[in-house]
Amino acid sequence: MHITEFTDALAERLPGWRPSSTAVAIADDPAANRIWDSGPLPYTSFETTDVHRGVLTHHWGLQLYVMPRPHRPGEYLALPMLPANTSHQHTQGLKAPRGIALPADPVRATALLKRRLLHDYRFTSPTAIRRSSPGHLQVHVAFDADRRPRIRSGYIGANSALLRGGFQLDPATGECHLPDTLTPTQTRHQLVRAVQHLRHRDFHIVMHYAEGPRSHPFPGQPRRDGPVSQSHHP
Repeated sequence: MHITEFTDALAERLPGWRPSSTAVAIADDPAANRIWDSGPLPYTSFETTDVHRGVLTHHWGLQLYVMPRPHRPGEYLALPMLPANTSHQHTQGLKAPRGIALPADPVRATALLKRRLLHDYRFTSPTAIRRSSPGHLQVHVAFDADRRPRIRSGYIGANSALLRGGFQLDPATGECHLPDTLTPTQTRHQLVRAVQHLRHRDFHIVMHYAEGPRSHPFPGQPRRDGPVSQSHHP
């Protein structure tokens, strides 16, 4: 079974999870640096060029790195990734949810995921996400070289709203972004809707422009029209 077929079959049986649309070669895969626990994966496996991975994403901002198990035909690995907006520094002192091996049978694999991985992953991840918060109820919006938004949030509620609203979670960076298939106009409209929705849920939006960051507080909070000071991680 190809990796995309396997992840699609898992997602059908795991409410709240959706698969990545394409498979990516694991050789030099930047997303591999965001694996939280490698479980039974030998890291020499990343030297190969003919193995591909998929990613399952949950709307909380959680992701599973899924790939064939090296030297074990008929088995796969499901490896928990760092939650959205977090780095390894935010997980220090936390017990990592263990990556596990899965059979190629999606029904049995789903049962194993629920029993041996997902509960611990959901229990531990909120602490790491809260540690990554750049400021009280703040959501930070930056723009890449193509002027497409890249959004960071240390709050499950904000991540969930973005991922349910058409954004995707980049496995390599842990940032929320919009599909590259959208036109600039569609991207702008989607971003405006997302920002308005988050502001009405009392999130404080900080937009990062070339001339500096600007604050967009939630309704009812005084607006600061000038640059805002940079916040630091707790």
